[in-house]
Amino acid sequence: MAFYLLILGCMSFVKYFFLFLGMIQTSFIMAQSTINGAQMEGQISPNNSEAVHIIGIYPNPATDYIMVEIKQSQLQNAHFVLTSMIGNEIEITPEALGEDIFRIGLVGYPAGFYFLVIEDDPSQFKKAFRFLIK
Repeated sequence: MAFYLLILGCMSFVKYFFLFLGMIQTSFIMAQSTINGAQMEGQISPNNSEAVHIIGIYPNPATDYIMVEIKQSQLQNAHFVLTSMIGNEIEITPEALGEDIFRIGLVGYPAGFYFLVIEDDPSQFKKAFRFLIK
């Protein structure tokens, strides 16, 4: 009887050990994908399998502004929509700091989570990024 309990205890330990290893691996992957609070993601456009859009949003969490950097993109008429967590769209006017970098002011917005949706009608590109205002 004690032998069976020992085997069951070992099997339980092995199961939780592998679960723990999986959690560690996931945390390393997540740590590599968000460096210094920046979200960097690439996406292939649905119409053009060769068009890759690399978009970064930082800092996250934000206080006064967020920076949006769009690299290796063929977006023609990208526009931004800021949405609160409950779905309210907020009027924003991004400031172009260059051909592929924009600053969006956040002064006066309440603290909380928001979504920045980047859309481009000609290429049918649409991607949402979540960020936090402190």
